[in-house]
Amino acid sequence: MGKSLGALIFTGFLLFLSFFTSPSQAQTCNGLALPSNQVYSTCVDLPVLTAYLHWTFHQENSTADIAFRKTGTSPTNWVCWALNPSGGQMVGSQALVAFQQPNGSMTAYTTSIDSLGPSMRPGTLSFRVSNLRAQHSNGETLIFATLHLDANLLSTNQVWQEGPLTSGAPSMHSTTGDNVRSIGTINFQTGAATAGGGASNSRLRKRNIHGVLNAVSWGILMPCGAMIARYVKVFHVANPAWFYLHVACQLSAYIIGVAGWGTGLKLGSDSVGIQYNKHRNIGITLFCFGTLQVNLTKKSNPLQIFSLFNLLDLVSRLAYEKITNVSPLPSTIYFIFAFRPIFW
Repeated sequence: MGKSLGALIFTGFLLFLSFFTSPSQAQTCNGLALPSNQVYSTCVDLPVLTAYLHWTFHQENSTADIAFRKTGTSPTNWVCWALNPSGGQMVGSQALVAFQQPNGSMTAYTTSIDSLGPSMRPGTLSFRVSNLRAQHSNGETLIFATLHLDANLLSTNQVWQEGPLTSGAPSMHSTTGDNVRSIGTINFQTGAATAGGGASNSRLRKRNIHGVLNAVSWGILMPCGAMIARYVKVFHVANPAWFYLHVACQLSAYIIGVAGWGTGLKLGSDSVGIQYNKHRNIGITLFCFGTLQVNLTKKSNPLQIFSLFNLLDLVSRLAYEKITNVSPLPSTIYFIFAFRPIFW
């Protein structure tokens, strides 16, 4: 008993110390030794993708010797670092790309990113690059180069990225998480660097707005309107309030849904080369059935058990359930509500 208590106290003490020692032991660019003891005057820890940038700026000829370091890489990945004077985004970037060949040798070259689905083939940049080389060891890739900078590149946007290799060539990187946040600014003269970028933040904000609009419309208001029409109208005290609530929910859902659909079209047109076919097809189908549901009126016919309206209403609600991506329990409940006209 005494030994167990002593071990518990000792473990707790070690955990207590870890809260104070962890920050000082965090890996930063200052604590990373470069190959051949190369030394640069400035370094920054890039905020995402465990990457670091080292550089020395030469004022006399406006050149910068840089070393881009990406940890946690493998021979099946490519990495790149780029400058983009046109904005904080990947499109328009002047990039340095590196990856390992199947024979173990490293390939490093320059390429211009002219679209969201670029070829990633070697090409010339808007500025001169010399002494370009790369190396891979111990799970990290380094790109070395000398940049001959124009006046508009002394303080500009920087972008860094990683992605998979397909048949020995770079292919599309992830479009979520840290891969869409790997942007920032850099000032080669002052050594200042910041995270984030206007264009990428704007695109992320549009995606969030698109998601919220569609979740509120198709995922909340439209199902609520359907349930009001089916379950609230049976209470005589609710007449005729249930009808106005039903119409308000359905109409509001459709108007907000149209706005969400429009933002989706805008995001799609801005994302040349990137397609989410399943999401797009479900969205188009949902919008079409939503339009039909709003514009068609239900005709009373006691002999018609399952009218065209009921069919369209059912399919529409099933489409809503699919597009909203709700959790399993509400999804199952809504599935039962949608199929109730068949079984009851």
